[in-house]
Amino acid sequence: MIEPLLEFVGFIPLLALSSALVWGSTIIYSLYIHPLSKIPGPKLWAISRIPFARSFMAGTAVQDIEKLHRKYGPIVRTQPNAVSFAHPDAWQDIQGARSSSGGKPYLKDPTWWKSMSSASQSIATAIEHDTHARIRKTLAPAFTLRALKQQEPLLQRGVALLIQRLQEKITKADGTSDSFDIIPWFNFTAFDVFGDIAFGETFDCLETSNYHPFVALICESIKSHSMVLGIRLFPELEYVFKKWVFPYMMNEKQKKYGTAVIDRVNRRMQWDVSRPDVMSYVIAANEKGAMTPGEVQATFQTLTLAGSETTATTLSGIMTQLLTHPEAYEKLVGEIRGKLEKEGDITLDALKNLPYLNACLNEAMRLCTATPFTLPRIVPKGGDKVCGTWIAGGTSVFILPWAVNRDPNLWHDATSFHPERWLPGAMEEKSPFSNDRRDTLHSFGEGPRKCIGMHLAWAEIRLILTRILWSLDLELVEKTIEWEQQKVYVLIERGPLIVKLKERGDTQ
Repeated sequence: MIEPLLEFVGFIPLLALSSALVWGSTIIYSLYIHPLSKIPGPKLWAISRIPFARSFMAGTAVQDIEKLHRKYGPIVRTQPNAVSFAHPDAWQDIQGARSSSGGKPYLKDPTWWKSMSSASQSIATAIEHDTHARIRKTLAPAFTLRALKQQEPLLQRGVALLIQRLQEKITKADGTSDSFDIIPWFNFTAFDVFGDIAFGETFDCLETSNYHPFVALICESIKSHSMVLGIRLFPELEYVFKKWVFPYMMNEKQKKYGTAVIDRVNRRMQWDVSRPDVMSYVIAANEKGAMTPGEVQATFQTLTLAGSETTATTLSGIMTQLLTHPEAYEKLVGEIRGKLEKEGDITLDALKNLPYLNACLNEAMRLCTATPFTLPRIVPKGGDKVCGTWIAGGTSVFILPWAVNRDPNLWHDATSFHPERWLPGAMEEKSPFSNDRRDTLHSFGEGPRKCIGMHLAWAEIRLILTRILWSLDLELVEKTIEWEQQKVYVLIERGPLIVKLKERGDTQ
């Protein structure tokens, strides 16, 4: 018994030496031999995924990587096999259609994009372009401007209920409301409106003035979803968590409310009633078997989250900016109430033609982008040039809109809210914004996977904001945290925005 134990103890230094040699050689390879060794960035991030994973799971990755870009430039190595781009050309190089140039497409990185379960692929999680193209082709007619025109009554009905609920808060004798957090109301409206437009059922958030359990579950799970993505960077650790931890994280409440969208999708597919919602187009296309039932369910789960959470985030950002910039608030209210004399004038077509409204929205999307971190793509086999720099095939690459949209080399007074930079006068040589790179703002992505619901999102955001500012006066009571300091777990964890409402005063 003693001799084998002594032999093992004597073997420990050899094991330690071997481990040290392996680790040392890995460091040397990563820093000096690896195909990405010439890409600038901090050495610790280049030799290990741990710094990036820790930053990502802490919700500070966009701020941390922005600092790296300011130090090292528009191309930064953020992991041994990953590169971040904060360069104007990155949108076209990474996400753009490449068939015309003969280049191979950059497929989505499965580490980040694969389904969280064994469920069917959706329009978002489909890795192969053929699968994505088939699903998108099925959905595309539902998101055209023509379809949006037919869906406008559904939009108007949902937003009218929001205004009714907000007006009910004005109960004081002086025509004001108590202080309250307006952020949840953007969630209520976005989820309800999208539910009605997508599959004919709202989540009754506005009806009850409270979160539907499914919507609450989404808001509560942002952090945990980020943890899952972070763990995926370490395959051995992912295996352990997938087998022993994740099954126990899914409690009965999550299982029950996780089917909220699927149940609504299944019910809608059984209706005989004709209505201009998104599902009507899917049902028509599915007469030819365009999508499997599983793909329909998975896609509508994705669309419900993407089509609602990002809209709510954009509305939160624009309202934060307006209430903290009174001059912009007053100017926008003046335009809205001056150009739209009666409530019936507030149509989707009319809102397209309000220059200051659209300038405010573009500026808010720049500073408060709903997707400050784009999930990575993979450089095709054989490698390719991205922003003029050769990147090895198999490298995981992503764009950081947060950094692009705040780059002082691309924008005058880059971190400040200036809607004027989007008005025609900004193009004049005497304007301080004349050299702004407005073409670098890609709030809905780029290329064949550009957000399919872009027109709907613009319409919804314009309508909700306009109806609020036309009907009510708002007063900022408290902003608990600066927008730039909010945590980002792929999606932004929005802090409260405490306001008071007043009955509408005279036209500004």
